[in-house]
Amino acid sequence: MTRRFPRTGVRLTAAGLALFLLLPPLVATAAEAEEEKEASGPLVVFSDDFMFSVKEPEGWTADIENAPKLSAGVIFYREGETFEKRATTISIRISKKVDEDTAKDLSHDMEQFKTLYPDVEFLPLTAPRKGYKSFAKLFAIKNSSYHYVCYLNPGKNAPYLFGVFMEKKKNKAGKEELQAFRDIVRTIDWIPK
Repeated sequence: MTRRFPRTGVRLTAAGLALFLLLPPLVATAAEAEEEKEASGPLVVFSDDFMFSVKEPEGWTADIENAPKLSAGVIFYREGETFEKRATTISIRISKKVDEDTAKDLSHDMEQFKTLYPDVEFLPLTAPRKGYKSFAKLFAIKNSSYHYVCYLNPGKNAPYLFGVFMEKKKNKAGKEELQAFRDIVRTIDWIPK
């Protein structure tokens, strides 16, 4: 990060020059702390059509480059894993709204999923997002895969709907994975363009 400082017209004495020479490490440390603070802030995801922010959960890595491979705007997996070798994936997808009946959208997807996987069970799931209508379910295919699904409607002024999906193979998500999923849902913020 580069910043320009304005000319001040201040003249330095010998003591001032000595103090000035000691300041660069302090200034560098302050700049590094600010960059670290910015890095822990929300991630802004955008295209020509939409823009939103989301906070990366602690211990997880956001991946925008590989997200399109999963039809997503951004995906998350645990730190230390790679896109090719990941145990759990959380993705955020954006779709154009047809109407404001988000519960119906989730029901439709459940019906479609049931035609592909007749043995699926739909289990209750809570993943609230203050100020947005939130509809969530766990699509469970025992001993095969578990899909945590949450649809978020930011309101009538937003033409898009968020879908947050966490896929877990073989076992249900653990406490930390569920917390990361809920943290992502809780921190998504639609940004009007």
